[in-house]
Amino acid sequence: MESVTSYYAELVPSLLDLWDKYSIHEDVMISHHAGNSYLGFEVDDSRIRDNERVIFECYKDKVKVIHLFSWGKDKEPEYREDHIMTHENCLKYLSQLPRPWHRFCSEEA
Repeated sequence: MESVTSYYAELVPSLLDLWDKYSIHEDVMISHHAGNSYLGFEVDDSRIRDNERVIFECYKDKVKVIHLFSWGKDKEPEYREDHIMTHENCLKYLSQLPRPWHRFCSEEA
């Protein structure tokens, strides 16, 4: 994917100011998507099990968190719960996720 900022600029230009707040956490995001009025992503969180997906959709005024899961360990997610989170709490959550090792490197040898 081209730069995430370019991607969101093309699909949801009205939310670029919101992306500015979230972009510092890009290194813990594993995928990005966008809709008509939101920017979305998934994160690398070791507490999310293999039979789960947690999708964040950031709107101007809130964050919708979509939790997809199954009861069976090896099953594709078949159930869904929707939750609402504030931007402040979402940013707090993202900031406490462990960062990948390469974030701490100063340069490539």
